[in-house]
Amino acid sequence: MLDFEKAQRTSLTTQVEVNLKSALIIGALKPGARLITKEIAEQLGTSITPVREALLRLVSSGALQATPAQAFLVPVVSQERYREINTIRKQLEGMAAVTALTHLTAEKHSELQRLAEDFQSKVRHGEVEQMLEANYVFRFRLYRYAEMPTLIALIEQLWVQIGPCFNFLHPHSGDIFPDTHFYANLLTALEKKDEIATRKAMEIIIDHDTLILQRQYVY
Repeated sequence: MLDFEKAQRTSLTTQVEVNLKSALIIGALKPGARLITKEIAEQLGTSITPVREALLRLVSSGALQATPAQAFLVPVVSQERYREINTIRKQLEGMAAVTALTHLTAEKHSELQRLAEDFQSKVRHGEVEQMLEANYVFRFRLYRYAEMPTLIALIEQLWVQIGPCFNFLHPHSGDIFPDTHFYANLLTALEKKDEIATRKAMEIIIDHDTLILQRQYVY
């Protein structure tokens, strides 16, 4: 017999996990923040069980840390760990972008252009949280064109781990990204289906991310 109650709870757990992942990725949760299961359940209007299960999933993926006091912590990422993760990101995200070329159509490229323009609009208006969300949407739309779900899951796991580092950017919106077409070189490389230029563009983009987030280690 199907366990509908368990299936419903699993679905709710997944929804909570997605919400928490999004909050981590755009820096809405500060490194070192303490997450209380009951408080999150109240904020989301759900019971404690799916929230706790979602938090434990994030602990198992390295996105959160569990504490003896039945709370969960957003980890503080060291400079060395951030560099390590970005080195891995270059390999994985470069692979995803290059593989996406195989499936990239004119229609898909136009969609990427639209998403890049939406991101740039958020940059011009200095809307940091919306900017980071638009950046995530653009990047993962491209990566999903690679049609490699396992690779995408690995990339997302890395983004979730370093996402809280973006929290320090929220009050410093003026110069996070240049007010130009940040993804212009990448889009050109994609349109030409140039694997070398695509990979190089991705490396430059990730290096830019690194330079931005290095600031938090000197503030």
